[in-house]
Amino acid sequence: MKQSGFSMYSSSKEAWEAMRQAIFEAKKSIYWELYIFIDDEAGKPFFDILEQKAKEGLDVKIIVDSLGSFWLSRERVKSMHNAGVELIFFNERKNKYRGWWKKLLSRTHRKCLIIDEQIGFVGGVNIKKDMQDWFDIHLRVEGKVVHSLLRAFAKSYIICGGDVNKVKHLLKYKFRLKNNEAEMIIDEPSLKSSAARNVYIEAFLKARERVILFSPYYFPDKKFLYALWQARKRGIKVDLLIPFRADIKVSTYASYLWFSVMSKLGVKIHFIEKMFHGKGVIMDDEWAMVGSSNIESTSFYDNYEINLKIKEKEAVKKIKDKILDWMDKAKNFDEARWKKRGWIIKFKSWLAGVLYKLWHGDK
Repeated sequence: MKQSGFSMYSSSKEAWEAMRQAIFEAKKSIYWELYIFIDDEAGKPFFDILEQKAKEGLDVKIIVDSLGSFWLSRERVKSMHNAGVELIFFNERKNKYRGWWKKLLSRTHRKCLIIDEQIGFVGGVNIKKDMQDWFDIHLRVEGKVVHSLLRAFAKSYIICGGDVNKVKHLLKYKFRLKNNEAEMIIDEPSLKSSAARNVYIEAFLKARERVILFSPYYFPDKKFLYALWQARKRGIKVDLLIPFRADIKVSTYASYLWFSVMSKLGVKIHFIEKMFHGKGVIMDDEWAMVGSSNIESTSFYDNYEINLKIKEKEAVKKIKDKILDWMDKAKNFDEARWKKRGWIIKFKSWLAGVLYKLWHGDK
C-alpha cells in the first residue's frame, strides 16, 4: 500500500525488503533503533550493507536493546565498529528513582528506522531468521512527522550513553508533531501514564460504531477494561485479533485468563493460527494506530515504545482491510469449548497470571 506518504507492509519479509532497499538508497544518514537485531541468515544482509554505507561516509547509528539482541555476536559488533558504524546497546541510564528493578525492566522495544532524516519506518518488525514468515504491520512514512522519530532516536541515543554533541541537530525537532494526517505516539517509562494507552482509551470513549484491537500479547489493566466495558455499554462493537499461540509461552497462557471475561463483555475474539506480531487499534473508519506497543503493562509503563497514529483515510482503509482479511481467516472464540479445556492448561494460565502480576505489579 502506498499513498499520501504512507506505505504498509503486512509481514516481516515484506518490511525487510522495503527497509533494505531504503538503506541501499541512503545518501546521508541511517538511524535505526530496534529491540531484536541478530546477525543470522536474516540479519547478515542488513549488517553487510550498513557496514558498506558507513565506509562510504554516511552517518550510521544503530541502537539495539541489550536484552533483545543478546545473541548478536561479538565478532559482528567488532566488524561494525571497524567499519565506522556506531552500534550502541541500550541500557537505561536515567530515571534512577524508579529503582534497580524497574531499570532492569525498562527496555527499548521500539522498531524505527530513519533514512536521510526524511523517510521513516515504524511498526512491529524485528530482524531475526525465525520471524521472517510472521504476519506483522510495519509502516513507511515521509514528511514532517519523521521529525518526531528523529528526536525520539536522539533521546534514546543519549540515554544509553551516546555523545549528545553528535545528535544535537536532531533535538531541534518538536517531540510530538501533529498534522492532519499523522502523529507519533511516543512512550518512555512512567509509573502513572502511557501515551499509547491513552490512545486505546480514546478509541473506546469516542468510537461511534467499532473498535478493532490487535496484539500478539494481551494482559490489560483495570482502567483499560473499564473503558472497554463502557464502550460495550454504549453498543460499540469491539474485536480482538490475537495469535492463539504466540512465540512467548508465558504471555500466551497469561492471555488465556482474559478470553472468558472478554467474551462475557461481548468482545469478539479472533484467533489467528500463524504467528501474528502486529500491534495497534482501529477506531471506526476515522484513524488507526500501529507501532511497537503491545496491549499489556510492560509496553504501557516500562518500555520505550513508538507508534504512529494515522488519520489519512485511504491509509486507514488499507490497514483496516488487511486486519479484517486476517480476521475472516481466523477462528472465533468458542466459550463452550473453552470451558472444557484441560486442567493443565488452566493451571498454566493461572500460574502465568501470577508470575505476570509479580513481574509487573497489579495496576
